[in-house]
Amino acid sequence: ERNDNNDSTGGIWYTTRDYVPQFVTIQAPLQGWRNNLNDNLGIFAQDRWTVNRMTVSGGLRLDLQKESTEPFTATPHRFLPNRHDQLGAVQNVPNWKDINPRVSVAYDLFGNGKTAVKASASRSVEQDSIRYAAANNPATTLQTQTQRTWDDTTYAPGDPRRNNFVPDCNLLISTANGECGPWQTPSFGSSVPGTVYDRAIMNGWGVRPSNWEFSAGVQHEILPRVSASVGFFRRINGNFFVLDNEALGRRDFTEYSVVVPSTDTRLPNAGQALGGIFDPNAIVAARNVIKDASQFGKQLAHWSGLDISVDVRLAAGLLVQGGISSGKSMTDNCEIVDDVSEALQAAVVAPAGIQPLVTAATGGVWTPKQYCHQETPFLVQYKGLGAYTLPYGIRLSGTFQSIPGPQIAANTVYVGTVPSLGRPFTLGQANINLIEPGTMYGDRLNQFDLRFTKIVGVGRSRVDLNVDLYNAFNSDAILVQNNTFGAAWQRPITVIQPRFVKLSARWDF
Repeated sequence: ERNDNNDSTGGIWYTTRDYVPQFVTIQAPLQGWRNNLNDNLGIFAQDRWTVNRMTVSGGLRLDLQKESTEPFTATPHRFLPNRHDQLGAVQNVPNWKDINPRVSVAYDLFGNGKTAVKASASRSVEQDSIRYAAANNPATTLQTQTQRTWDDTTYAPGDPRRNNFVPDCNLLISTANGECGPWQTPSFGSSVPGTVYDRAIMNGWGVRPSNWEFSAGVQHEILPRVSASVGFFRRINGNFFVLDNEALGRRDFTEYSVVVPSTDTRLPNAGQALGGIFDPNAIVAARNVIKDASQFGKQLAHWSGLDISVDVRLAAGLLVQGGISSGKSMTDNCEIVDDVSEALQAAVVAPAGIQPLVTAATGGVWTPKQYCHQETPFLVQYKGLGAYTLPYGIRLSGTFQSIPGPQIAANTVYVGTVPSLGRPFTLGQANINLIEPGTMYGDRLNQFDLRFTKIVGVGRSRVDLNVDLYNAFNSDAILVQNNTFGAAWQRPITVIQPRFVKLSARWDF
């Protein structure tokens, strides 16, 4: 991947308010730094054995992932004429090797081909392209942009430089001069260390984020063209990462509690004390390192699910399918936060496809330590579809789904201080989630969609003329609600799309 940042503005743009200059921003973008995907290889071997009524399949997959960055020179720019940074290549970011087994068993229970008992177990790993190489590229640490204030009325009335909408200053000088204030990013043009990855999680066998998945189920033919199935699923995640600010230790935080507001009875803990919240004792320059969570203790993330479905396909033109799908999550990072208190505020680093802890907060919201172990209830989804063909080439069909509502949080900002802390907040305020995650949900979404089809024969071809009615009963179920506690708490932000009609045609020839 080659990265060429856009410099179409000439590296400068202005910010005004009501046509009054406020800021001037300058940038010196980098051109041509590269990330490489050296290996993304999977080699799979499998075999199958059949013994009487049992069939066993087994396999092994070798997964290799290797990424790197290329050497790079940061060339001079009009705003950084002396820039000439030589950045070396970075290898093995990552260099992962994994052997992932997979086994499945199917057994014809009665020997008549109508009832099958199935089970499987498999291990899988995170899939990546060049995200880790990009995160470890030294080019990303170079500061390429800064802003400075701009007062276009600095010079006296009558001076041609006054209100001329041109920043009359030397932009190359970092200190205040002319109409411009100092660089607001003093490190503009320099390298500022960012978040780094511990080399121990970037190299080796079996260190890549992974998960084991187990399943067991029964499929049975009740009648000809009528079948039912039941399946249980279990997922266990492993090889977690955690973001550790090495500039802060456990003793660099003060634990305190707050009193939950009693003004809203919808809060399950209204008026009660909520403890296990931490405030840093001082503001320090971050030294963030992403590490293996097992360095600090045990971290868990499990998911269990149950699916039940029925399939009916009758010769009379009737099709009915439906069932329930339910699942619950359990997450636990209690041992981690004992040593890494900041993990209660920052989102836990979780690669795509790997289930993060529900504890992970976003937007700087602190989650109390007592919520480090969480279990959601079984969240059940009901889904079904049906279709029936009437005489004269008319087909009626529809779908239904009922899914749980969105999870509810109650994020509250405490400003200044609280009595149990005994001092002002280091950052001036604290944003705290008052509700245990996974315990409150909005109303369910119930949606019906209908389709009316007229089938028209045209020679040897066929045309389906469709009229679709989405959200037939015009549900206004909430998809996203306001999770900031206050007068607008739980007020809808996004609702399901209202009822609408779509006309379409399909030609099979």
